[in-house]
Amino acid sequence: MIKLFIFSLLAIVLALTLNLATGFPADPGYLMVAFGNTTFETSLFALLVAFGIIFLLLRLLLILFYAFNPFRLVSFGKNFSENRKSRQRTKSVEGLLAFARGDWQLAYGLLIRGAKQADSNVANFLAAAYAAHELEDRDAWKKALTDAEEEYPTSRSTIQFVKAQLLFKSNQLEQCLAILEQIKNSGSKEKGVFRLLKEVYINLEEWQKLDDLVPVLEKRKIIDAVDAETIRKRVFVKQLGGVIEHSRSESDDDGSADSTQLDFLRKMWKKSPAKYREDEKIVKYYTDLLVKLGAKIDAAKALETALSKNWSNCLIIKFAEMDYDSNQVQLLVAENWLKARPANSPLLLSLGRICMRNKLWGKAREYYQASIRISPSAEAYGELARLLKNLGDDTQSEHCFQHYRDLIGSSLLELPLPEFPSGDLS
Repeated sequence: MIKLFIFSLLAIVLALTLNLATGFPADPGYLMVAFGNTTFETSLFALLVAFGIIFLLLRLLLILFYAFNPFRLVSFGKNFSENRKSRQRTKSVEGLLAFARGDWQLAYGLLIRGAKQADSNVANFLAAAYAAHELEDRDAWKKALTDAEEEYPTSRSTIQFVKAQLLFKSNQLEQCLAILEQIKNSGSKEKGVFRLLKEVYINLEEWQKLDDLVPVLEKRKIIDAVDAETIRKRVFVKQLGGVIEHSRSESDDDGSADSTQLDFLRKMWKKSPAKYREDEKIVKYYTDLLVKLGAKIDAAKALETALSKNWSNCLIIKFAEMDYDSNQVQLLVAENWLKARPANSPLLLSLGRICMRNKLWGKAREYYQASIRISPSAEAYGELARLLKNLGDDTQSEHCFQHYRDLIGSSLLELPLPEFPSGDLS
């Protein structure tokens, strides 16, 4: 615009110079304009000069108006504000990028500085809190979440959930539980809340609360039917274990279990789902508890019931591995099972052990040998070798012991061994 003004001024000056040089002043011309009773007279030269001055004034006014245009000032202010906001957003973006890289110190600083700007959001505070937690700065992440609640009260539920997560990671389970239950009671339907609540109940061993939560977890499709059943089994096992722990704390000075607690354990077992009373792991755990409480006959009966309904090689081994004070009954029951499973090696091994407890040495030997013929095992060879040695058959005993050592050794890895000089094992 300024260049155009200067160019126009130079053109007028040049035109006047040419006119003066060519004699224009000697005959400046004459111009008269009449409009009604009004007339306007002037020389042509003066009119040209007047037009030039008016043109220059108009150009000058336009230049001044453009320079001080209020709309232009508003536009400049807006652009300045946008550029400033862009720089502020860059801090937040750079902070999130540093967060993704795991540069917690840089991320925390950038996110906190970005959170102070007008265009920030709650994500700045939440990500800064996570970064501070990774830096193990408890005060910093708590302050970040407190500031987030003050700045964004409408996001309080999300902020509280993040706080619960960080408390869980910090192993502050009681405080975490209080926050999660408050969120749950407020009507939250967020899956993450219930998923974390499940983990907190497990860590705090709140088995009854966990059991009550399972239907909600299923309804919200957080866990499937298989996971739900796994949790229920775990809860049941932990509740069984809680009985014996409680009985230990209330036992007499001689360590004998409170009969009331034993009755309670029996009632729990009786009321449990039938599939639990046939489940290999649950039955094994329950019988261990009964033995600890001195109820060996009950333990044998529980194993017998489970095996009668759902055969398990693991449970038949357990059925014979210790003295349940019912050896004769066990032998009759086990031999009855043998009719349906004449070629079951674990059953034959167990019968050999039960015969040993009944001091039926000949039958024990036959059962061990039958078990070995069907499926040789280290346990069968070991038991037979020990029996033969005590029967005075050293040759056969050593032969069985060799097989026992071979089978035990076959499960060892190929590893380098120290080499001792001959005859020197010191």
